[in-house]
Amino acid sequence: KIELSFEDSRALTRASKRLLSNDYGSETDEKDEDVSDTTRSSIEAFVTTYNNAIDSSKTTNSHDTKRYVKQLKALTNKYASELSDIGITVERSGKLTVNEDLLKTAHNSKVRKIFSPDQEYSKKAYSICGKFNNAVRDDIVSQVNGKGLHINISL
Repeated sequence: KIELSFEDSRALTRASKRLLSNDYGSETDEKDEDVSDTTRSSIEAFVTTYNNAIDSSKTTNSHDTKRYVKQLKALTNKYASELSDIGITVERSGKLTVNEDLLKTAHNSKVRKIFSPDQEYSKKAYSICGKFNNAVRDDIVSQVNGKGLHINISL
């Protein structure tokens, strides 16, 4: 259902925002420690919501929604090598899988290269996720308005 796509895209936007707010240490840290449990949990949540959003987006015929999913997959493919370095594999389908053993031993410096707020992947992913969520919401609103119904979507 398109409502599921809306909820999944909203969850993905929240998960990508949470990644932007994690502490990955600084480049000048003398010790490059493994990522914290909180960071690992945020990454795993991002991967789960990413995959859910990719799956549920198939329920919509919205050109805009499909465009943003395509952009998100392309961005993720561009960073496949960096994601692989921390235990995230980009599958042929565009979905992600996590090698939990690699993620547990990933160092902050490698995670920072992808997910810190000043990196292209994290900034663009967050932007695309927001646009994706808005496109799904707009699709729902247009369907409801076309049927003469009213809906209240709280963001």
